Amino acid sequence: VRGVNYHPRDYPGQRFLSLMDVATIDIELDLMAASGLNVLRVALRHDDLFMCPGNGAVPQVAAFTRLDAFIRAAAARGFRLILVLNDDPDLTAFPLYESPAHSDQQMTYIAERYRDEPAIMAYDLRDRGDADYINGAFAREDVIGWLARSAALLRQAAPNQFITAGWTREAEVTAPVVDFVSFHHYANVDALRQVIAILTDATRRPVLLAAVGYNSLDMDEIVQRQAFQRAFEAVERNELAGWVVWRAFDHPMAVLCVDPDCPEARSAQNHFGLWSVTYFPKLAVEAVEFATGVFVPED
Repeated sequence: VRGVNYHPRDYPGQRFLSLMDVATIDIELDLMAASGLNVLRVALRHDDLFMCPGNGAVPQVAAFTRLDAFIRAAAARGFRLILVLNDDPDLTAFPLYESPAHSDQQMTYIAERYRDEPAIMAYDLRDRGDADYINGAFAREDVIGWLARSAALLRQAAPNQFITAGWTREAEVTAPVVDFVSFHHYANVDALRQVIAILTDATRRPVLLAAVGYNSLDMDEIVQRQAFQRAFEAVERNELAGWVVWRAFDHPMAVLCVDPDCPEARSAQNHFGLWSVTYFPKLAVEAVEFATGVFVPED
């Protein structure tokens, strides 16, 4: 896996399946493919895909039409997809970890719709689910129990795709119920090596670095490129299943701003992209292209 976490530049978050014009993202898919990236990890919000919260799996036709078109466009360029389910889920009215029937029905609907789609490599059942018990909102055993039940549900509905879950901490706890272990990392490479050692010692399952990111606001682009180079080397040296960069593009502030909580124009969160808002490649793209074999430095 040589991948990137992706939402279109102009359609992050809830804009992705609510407003995206698929024809406008050809340039982005082409840029990523030309850099040798082969996997896109894409977060799906169930609130954008389904109507009638708490009442079954009633699809938003326009949203699924956009998702269908996006999958076709990505597949045409040879990308494989990791679809992240339950992004920004309901944790209050119908708490996800109480396994409300409609949540299970929505996951099943998605899995059955795409069960024969070869471009979909895997389903990530919950991004950063560990945060939901580390912050004390839910019991650890409830989150892990939900993960096990959901994995069984998805395996029945989507027998042709892998199952994983992208944890930030102690990802080894997911190993008994996933096909490959996914973890996130944003700290330095020494800490990354320590995490890799723990995970590879704890499980014989494949391990994927599902999100690794360094922003170009807190460090200059040269340092950002070096950080990615060292992270990629650690993944290769330890024979992991691969890496997925966080993330493809910086986003225009106009599409990130949601009153009254607009992020500051210089927010570090908007400087993790490999490409700037003008589609100009940051130096980190060189690290990606060297790792994918696209870029061969001169002697």
